[in-house]
Amino acid sequence: MNNLERFYRTVHGRELLPWERQLAVRVAAALNTTTDDDFVVHLLLLYNATHVISEMHNELVAARDALSQGNRELVHDLSIEVRRNTRTIYVLLGVVVASVLGSVWILLSLASLSHQYTVGEARFAAALEACERRVTGAPQQGLAR
Repeated sequence: MNNLERFYRTVHGRELLPWERQLAVRVAAALNTTTDDDFVVHLLLLYNATHVISEMHNELVAARDALSQGNRELVHDLSIEVRRNTRTIYVLLGVVVASVLGSVWILLSLASLSHQYTVGEARFAAALEACERRVTGAPQQGLAR
């Protein structure tokens, strides 16, 4: 077991994959050394780290884009709800104003009817009194004999 295989077993808990072994052989050939060289191991470690960082970056970008799209949809939905709620509030305010005006009209009508009833009752009482005086023959007020 060489340096590279020990490294993979220690760090990754597995054997070298075929494409990783082939990459190590190519790097060692390019550097004119063996796959047991520490520099080759460090280069493969750096390659794996940059590969993992690149994958994490891609996942973060995808998550950011998904969040951005979700936020756009949320803003759109909220703006529709606010418009709908604003219209509902205006309609309800109109109903409240109409109800208050109707209540005021009813109160004024009741007050007017009460006043008219009182006036009518007073006239009726005066008419009854006048009729009683005529029937009994009592002199009417305001007329001198």
